[in-house]
Amino acid sequence: MYSPLELTKYLSSGTIKGINVFINAMMVLEKGGYLIIDELENHFNKEIASTLIRFFMNHDVNKKGASIIFSTHYSELLDEFERNDDIFIVKNNGGISVENLSKLLTRNDIKKSEIYQSGYLHGTAPEYEAYIDLKKAIIKNANREV
Repeated sequence: MYSPLELTKYLSSGTIKGINVFINAMMVLEKGGYLIIDELENHFNKEIASTLIRFFMNHDVNKKGASIIFSTHYSELLDEFERNDDIFIVKNNGGISVENLSKLLTRNDIKKSEIYQSGYLHGTAPEYEAYIDLKKAIIKNANREV
């Protein structure tokens, strides 16, 4: 039998995270409660993350009403949700705020990922001007060292 530390010699970090997350998900789904994951996509591909979310949405799998709470940078995962009131958006408009998507978007028939990526929600991604300023600073710094 291998100790958990020895497994890091043989398994990828994604496999180790997957084992831990899915074991914890099984326990929460069995008893009810909450599973909290920061940056769900970290070490997972989109399909693995989507599968985990679907387990919590499937009433045959989730008979105790367990909840998954996660943060992500995969806006495509928003499309897994049928209802907007299941989603909270973190925004930075001169300070961090959290808003329920149902307050920002009343329609459910639009792809949530496209709305998010379009900039319609304002404050969810760096401004283009900030990107340009960063690019100029990097170029200026690179030229200084030549």
